[in-house]
Formats: sequence, structure tokens, C-alpha cells
Amino acid sequence: MTETTGREITWTGGTHTFDLGHPWVRRVISWRGINGHAPAALLARFGADSYSPEDVERVIELGLIGGGTPECEVEALLDAHVRGKPLATSVALASANLATLLVGDENVSTAA
Repeated sequence: MTETTGREITWTGGTHTFDLGHPWVRRVISWRGINGHAPAALLARFGADSYSPEDVERVIELGLIGGGTPECEVEALLDAHVRGKPLATSVALASANLATLLVGDENVSTAA
């Protein structure tokens, strides 16, 4: 876990690390954005409630991969905790991870 960009969340079945600051994830974001949006633009979309469920899923997916969750487990975690569930908790998690990426963990105080 990267000290300034990683965070942990406990879901049923275990604790998972989210880290959008992992070098591989940063490369993916720099090449393609997150669903075509820069992280700051996507964070603004979250703040304006103009995001899509796919935006939320992608941020959480990249955060899980960056935190060390094997890709073969990510889909199952998204199915269990994100897809088909109320978006509020997932939006809070995605927003907190984007904010952590942009300003560092010590400046973000949101509950996931």
C-alpha cells in the first residue's frame, strides 16, 4: 500500500486495500483516464452527482487492483459489494479514493 494514496475498507469477508496511486494504475489513468475522464474531472462529476454507475465501478476496480487484489478476485468483489447495490456507499468510497489520489490521504476525511 502506498502511504499517501492507499486506504483500507472492510467488507463482509475481509479487508481490502484500495490504492489508485499504484504505478500501474497511474499509468492506466494517464493513458486512458477513468472512463475517459481525468481523475479531477471525475471527482467533480461525483461532487455534482453527474457520475454513472460505471464510473463508480471503474474507480473501485482500479483501486482494488492497485491495492494488490488479484484481478481474478476483483469481479467477484464488485458483484458482491458494488453492482446492484445502492450507490451511496460505493460513491463515497470512489470519491474518497479519487480525493486521496489527488491530495493525499492525510487531507481526506471521509468514511467509506
